[in-house]
Amino acid sequence: MKEREAHNPRATMYAHSMQDIYRQAKQTLEDTQELMKKYYDRKATEQLSIEVGDLVMLNAKNIRTKRPTKKMSLF
Repeated sequence: MKEREAHNPRATMYAHSMQDIYRQAKQTLEDTQELMKKYYDRKATEQLSIEVGDLVMLNAKNIRTKRPTKKMSLF
């Protein structure tokens, strides 16, 4: 489908200004994302590698079982 030419010069100016605003907003978001990554990486610690068979602590707060009490549940 072929785009139609705008006969109104104000419409063309408006379209160009909207494209500029879009580019500026996109660049600002990318810059902010890089800054957030930099600050996150500054305090982030390396995650432990967990393998199958390793013993881990499990928070069972949101795990539902059919046992009468939580303390009788073995995970």
